[in-house]
Formats: sequence, structure tokens, C-alpha cells
Amino acid sequence: MKKSAFALLTCGLTTLIMSSNTSEATATYTLNFGTVAPEGTPWADHLQAAKRRIERDSNGEIQVRVFLGGALGSEVEMVEDIIAGQRLQGGGITTASVAQGANVPLLMMPELPYLFRNLDEVDAVLDQVLWDPVADQLSERGLVMGAWAENGWRNFATTGPVTSPEELAQYKMRSQESPVHLAMYEAFGVQAVAKPVSEVLPALNTGIVDGFDNTPLFSLAAGWLGPISHYTLSEHIYQPAAIVFSERFLDTLTPELRAVVLGDRDTESSIGRVGVRELQSQLISSISESGKTVVTLTDEQRRVFARQSRDVRRHFVVDHPELAEIFGEVQSLLRSMRQ
Repeated sequence: MKKSAFALLTCGLTTLIMSSNTSEATATYTLNFGTVAPEGTPWADHLQAAKRRIERDSNGEIQVRVFLGGALGSEVEMVEDIIAGQRLQGGGITTASVAQGANVPLLMMPELPYLFRNLDEVDAVLDQVLWDPVADQLSERGLVMGAWAENGWRNFATTGPVTSPEELAQYKMRSQESPVHLAMYEAFGVQAVAKPVSEVLPALNTGIVDGFDNTPLFSLAAGWLGPISHYTLSEHIYQPAAIVFSERFLDTLTPELRAVVLGDRDTESSIGRVGVRELQSQLISSISESGKTVVTLTDEQRRVFARQSRDVRRHFVVDHPELAEIFGEVQSLLRSMRQ
């Protein structure tokens, strides 16, 4: 792994920069921003850049405080706090947790297993189909959509090899607290335990679970790979994240300051994606160099996983008939891109 990437992941930020061009005493508003993203990652760098931009462009009227690594609780708890607009006014949260914390089932849709085949499909669906309905539904819950961000492709990390659903079913897996994630594990015949980020490493170290699924970047940055031996490039779920703000907080701002906080949607989304994607191959190499066995599935092995999780996608629409039309638009776009 290149030294710069290694430093990014392991050294972290020695201090959380809180200063701006003006002193905190002159700030009229305080924006507390929460995330489970660890220090020393592209997510943290993105948020620190947004902090500097907001404080600069507001001429110091808005002071931004960034709380990394789940310092203010689980993702679902942070979503609830952002809606209230008191302890937190913004956050960078995975879509599954925004869906749960704000009761927006639509945000579970992009995390359906094997929905996407590549990142071009991901970006097209998120930007062209889902942005407007997601923004509308979040607004009804007291949240304002700022930009997409990215966790990326989730893979299986286990204490033994995994090349089929049958092999995966040998392990007790940690699942993110999401009905879609739990339904996927059920389809694979896997016993899954839903746990927040803060409880995953202790559960792995004590044998409560034998594995988990997450992206290379988060798996390394969170230190979860120590107890496992195999990392399977299943890419079974693409996981976006969302930068969201409290509507209550934004309503206290002038239109000009509101625009400063939100920034440019396309620019912020691009920053959130590029920073993660540029590291992908280096991160996988790093996992291998750390002594873990990296398993690359064949096309047929991936098709077996995809076929066995097909009912998860079907049942999602049955369980949420109000989303059938939007899901039809997603499928139509994907079909047109695959011709």
C-alpha cells in the first residue's frame, strides 16, 4: 500500500481543527455535525473541508463543530438528534440508518442486494431518479438533503472462506441495523445479529459474531479486520451515505446563510465519491498485505449470490407498494444502461 494511503488510514488527525478566520465568540450560529466516520479518512477530510468552507463563506457567522467516530452516538441516534435540531444540526449518515432513523423506506432501496453492477449505474440512479423523491420525503421528516456521500461496495469479512451462500451460512454475522440487510442474510440462510458500529469490534473479539460486511475503507479504518481471516469481494450491496441537515436549524438562517451551509450539491457529492473511490485498489492490497486472504468471486459465484437474494428485492416492493413506481423507474434506467 502506498505510504500516503497508509498514513491516511493509520495516523489520523492529531487534532480536530476547530479554528476559523474569526473567533468562536463572534459566531451567531453553531452547527454541530456528527458522523461515525473515523479520523484520517476521506470522509473526515471532506467534512473538515466543508467546515472551513462554511465558516469562511459565512464570514464567521456560522461556527461548525465536527464530531467523528460516533462520538455522539449511533447513526440512528444521530439522525433523530438532527431532526430535533438541538444537539446536532447536521450529519453524514449511511442511507440505511437515515432510512431507519427518519422512517424513510425509500432510502433502503439503493442498498438492495445486487441491485447495481457498476458505479455508473449507481451514480445514474442516485442522481437522476432518487434525488428528488428522497429530498421530498426527508423534508417531510424535518431533514434537508445536502449531498450524496459514499461508503461504497460492501464485502463479507469472516473467519474462514466464503464463495457461496452455503459457506457464508456457517458464520454468525454482524448486520447493520437495517431490514434490507437482515433480509439479505436471511435469504442466504445466515444467522445475523444487528449491532451498531460501536459494538462490532467487541462482538468480533469475544466471538459473539464470526464476521461482518462492510467496505474496505471502513473495515480498515475501524480496525475490524484483526479477528477475521478472509475478506471476500462479494460487492453484494452498494452503500451510499447522505449529508443531511436539520430543517429547524436551516429555518433560523437567512437565505444566504442557508445556501452557504448546503453548498453546491453536485460538487459536494463528487467530493464524497471521488475521495473513497481513488483508494479502493490500494485498500484491497493493504488487506492482503496484512495477512488476510482476499477472495475474488467468479462471475458464476456472484450470480449464485445474486439469484439467492432476488426475493429480497421482490419483497421490498411488496412490503412498500407506495415505492413501486419509483422502483420501476430505477429498473427502467438500469435496463436501458445494460442494453
